[in-house]
Amino acid sequence: MKRRQGQPTITSFFKKPKAYNLDDAANVDKNFPNNSECNEQSNLSFKVNSGPKTNFRVEGIDEENGDNISHLDSDDNISDPVTSTGFQEIVHSVWQANRFDIGNTNRNSLDDTTKKNVLSTKLLPKEPYKFPTEKSHNKSFQPKWITNDFAWLAYSASEDSVYCKPCWLFFHEGVGKGGHQNPGKLVSVGFRDWKKAKESFKNTWKKNITNQRTEEIAENRAAIEPIIRTILFCAEQELPLRGDHDSGALSLTRPEKKDGKFRALLWFRIESGDKNLEKHVLNSSKNATYMSPFIQNEVIQTCSDIVTEKVIDRISNAECFSLLGDETMDVSGTEQLSLCIRYVDIPDLQAPVLREDFVGFIQINNQSSENLANVILQRCDELNLDMTKCVGPGYDGAANMAGHLSGVQTRIRENYPKARYIHCASHRLNLTLSNVMSVPAIRNCLGVVSQVVNLFRNHSNANKIFQETIQEHAPDSKKKRLLRLCETRFIERHDSIIVFLELFECIVMALEEIAQRTWTISSTASTLHSASQKSEFLVNIVVCEKLFSLTLPLSIFLQNKSSDLVSAVKYTNEVLSSLRQMRETANDTFTEIFQVASKFSANLFDTELQAPRVTSRQKSSANPQTTSNEEHFRVTTFISCIDTLIQNLTDRFIKNEDILSSFQLLLQRYACEKKINELEKLGPYFQDEMPLSAVQAEYKLWCAKISSIDPSTEILKLLEYIL
Repeated sequence: MKRRQGQPTITSFFKKPKAYNLDDAANVDKNFPNNSECNEQSNLSFKVNSGPKTNFRVEGIDEENGDNISHLDSDDNISDPVTSTGFQEIVHSVWQANRFDIGNTNRNSLDDTTKKNVLSTKLLPKEPYKFPTEKSHNKSFQPKWITNDFAWLAYSASEDSVYCKPCWLFFHEGVGKGGHQNPGKLVSVGFRDWKKAKESFKNTWKKNITNQRTEEIAENRAAIEPIIRTILFCAEQELPLRGDHDSGALSLTRPEKKDGKFRALLWFRIESGDKNLEKHVLNSSKNATYMSPFIQNEVIQTCSDIVTEKVIDRISNAECFSLLGDETMDVSGTEQLSLCIRYVDIPDLQAPVLREDFVGFIQINNQSSENLANVILQRCDELNLDMTKCVGPGYDGAANMAGHLSGVQTRIRENYPKARYIHCASHRLNLTLSNVMSVPAIRNCLGVVSQVVNLFRNHSNANKIFQETIQEHAPDSKKKRLLRLCETRFIERHDSIIVFLELFECIVMALEEIAQRTWTISSTASTLHSASQKSEFLVNIVVCEKLFSLTLPLSIFLQNKSSDLVSAVKYTNEVLSSLRQMRETANDTFTEIFQVASKFSANLFDTELQAPRVTSRQKSSANPQTTSNEEHFRVTTFISCIDTLIQNLTDRFIKNEDILSSFQLLLQRYACEKKINELEKLGPYFQDEMPLSAVQAEYKLWCAKISSIDPSTEILKLLEYIL
């Protein structure tokens, strides 16, 4: 979004004009032309003379009309001017008698050179001038206040008072909110309380300037705080900020047309009594409301920068970290790479914490491995990440990411050898289950399930009949709606199948009733009702539930951010052990599955499970020679699925065993000095810090230390013994 000319930014809201430092009043001449420059620029020269009499130390003569620059007559002769800069001439036409006294001078007519002269000159009556004395306190002005202590003061003989020269020169007529506040003494009115003068000069001007700036800052923060909080609220609740009418001044009354949620929430805050926001809306100019879409984006980006900065600070303090990257497509169809950092955070005097922090989306225009590697490294450079600390980055198994010749992992590892690629364990499990789903019998079964779910979820009439059926035949069931089969998250697939089986009786009844209607979906319902009666479907849906029940805990565990490679492989081996045992006892295991499917068939359709008809010439599907219906389904469906699952789990989780076996040496159950030579496999991870011989010596000490501790297999717990 382009900024309109003159539109302020959020940071400009807090910028204020720099306060003039009164203690530097005597040094103002550094920023003004010197006396020689003044002489060159002026046709009117004022010189010190001994003829005219005046009682001001600084004197000049208008050579054209001979006017003395003085306000009070005196018998004293002027010998030389006494000024803070020591110059002998004061050159400019405005230095006339009727403007010399600060008390009766029109400051608006002064130019920069004159202002410089006023600021750089100590304006005092010439000695022995007798300063008037207050009758009540017998106090009078003391010249040393200007000559020694407060060079920023200027004495007005006509008023017997003093002014702050910078304040008097540069103050605005009205200050404060709305411009209705009087600047007060020392600024627009002279100060003459001589009893409290010195104390006031020390404290009052500092206090006034500080208070004014503090009040302005407080007002600005109070005004913009509700705006920022509203933007954050919308972001936290994932609410869109924009609306059809999202421009112009915010109305204090309910708008006729709907604003966006952001402006509606601001209006609601005002209606609820937010006086600070109401005051800001009433008094702010049209180009400084700080509610525009540009400001909204700027606030969100600022919050993002703050969060990212804190995350990067933690990552920078870690000994190492891993990159986690995955390509995704957002709802607009834009290809993007999500980037996360996995690291161990060790807070002060606390146990180590394993963190996975999101650091941003990267828009991808070219999905080549070269471009992906470049954008990842560029983003890490922008975040000031030390890539020499990067170990074990995790990506998906696509060729452009995992390719060993020119994939992203290879290109990054060429520059950073420690960044040894680890295929995401959760992604490997999903690929394994996807291969199981490709078995024709399972694929067809899940296709029927998906169509049934879509029928009830996409058509209100069908869903109404389904809900009425549940209320009548399964009123105690907590499940009231079918779940969609998620294409990527197999946890949701398992939940969907569980709910489907729990409500299967109601599903069949609802499909049968819809099929009898004359609706456009009746033919679809009839087809699905027939498909759900088939023996293949009943057996396969129970087989899916049985196998998914074993992989579900593994899938949940792998998505836990505290899981590590050792635990992942250990858990996978336990699942494989259960699957192999199930395979060895396939006859007994499948008998239980067949009995459940037979009960569905008998209770709902009053039929028995039947093997499909066997043709003499079968090419596209299995056609084994079996002696019973149970044996046929066991061989064609159950054993085929379980063999595919075991094979894929073994293949996909065996790739990193070389790394795993090396890291296992740190665990008590595997630690043994006899395996010390296996540490060579970890060489790329420590060769820059210490030689192999030093690592082997450290390992001997480690084996001795952990021999008496709890045999934990969690890496984080082992860190507690190191710290």
